[in-house]
Amino acid sequence: MAGYNEVVAESMANERVGGSQQCLEVITEGHKAVGDLLATESGRRELEAKFNICTPGALDNEANAEQFAGDGVVYLPVQSNDPACKGPHCNIEKICELMTDSSVGSPLDRLISLHADQSGGACTPANHELYLRAIANPKDSGRSWYYQTCTEWGYYMTCPVGSKCPYVQGLHKLTSDYEMCSRAFGIDQTTVDESIAFANDMYGGVDIQGTRIMYPNGEIDPWHANGVLVPPNDQSPVLNVLGASHHVWTHAAEDTDTEEVVAAKHAIWDQVTAWLKEE
Repeated sequence: MAGYNEVVAESMANERVGGSQQCLEVITEGHKAVGDLLATESGRRELEAKFNICTPGALDNEANAEQFAGDGVVYLPVQSNDPACKGPHCNIEKICELMTDSSVGSPLDRLISLHADQSGGACTPANHELYLRAIANPKDSGRSWYYQTCTEWGYYMTCPVGSKCPYVQGLHKLTSDYEMCSRAFGIDQTTVDESIAFANDMYGGVDIQGTRIMYPNGEIDPWHANGVLVPPNDQSPVLNVLGASHHVWTHAAEDTDTEEVVAAKHAIWDQVTAWLKEE
């Protein structure tokens, strides 16, 4: 089964949503160039200048380098892809238009251009310690999800060397996620591992069993890598929605919904209605 970031790669190459193999190759080549530059002092200074890093010398710190490039130096809106969005570079199709425009320069130049657009001119922190402090802050709005990964699900988005992950491979290691759990919540690695094992035992893991459960999956949603893609029994249907991002069938109906999303919403409605009519 592909991991989260490998599905990101597949989605950026998906022609159904405006992606292409060329687009993916440019993104991958650009991040490889970033990785090569991180390996030398002069290269790190070059990256700090071109990506407007807030603190000079920040990328000399390995944890900061991971924070900057381990999950991509740009945001790829795969999980939230909206084919009808209006802003610049707001979906896969519009990003791939930039990535495949050779007039912008090299693959690295194209990533720099997209990064500049997405940052709005603000400098890039590239500060691992600041990231950990933010999650440890009880007022942080995203803290609850991180806590759930540490106490139940795990499923961290690493980028292993030799995988199809399009980012700088080898930077985001599982050890950094364990560190996050420890620093933000006081939960050590052993407890994280035990909690994940308990969740798999409780719900069934890859052999999940139940009745009257429907499993919808979006084709380009990276989370489908951890989804149920094959019906586990005859009372648990699976719905694989072509071109769909993350749980779009839960959103209010819009005129811009694709035919596939409209059909998925009807299928879910019909299935739940049928179950409610059963004795």
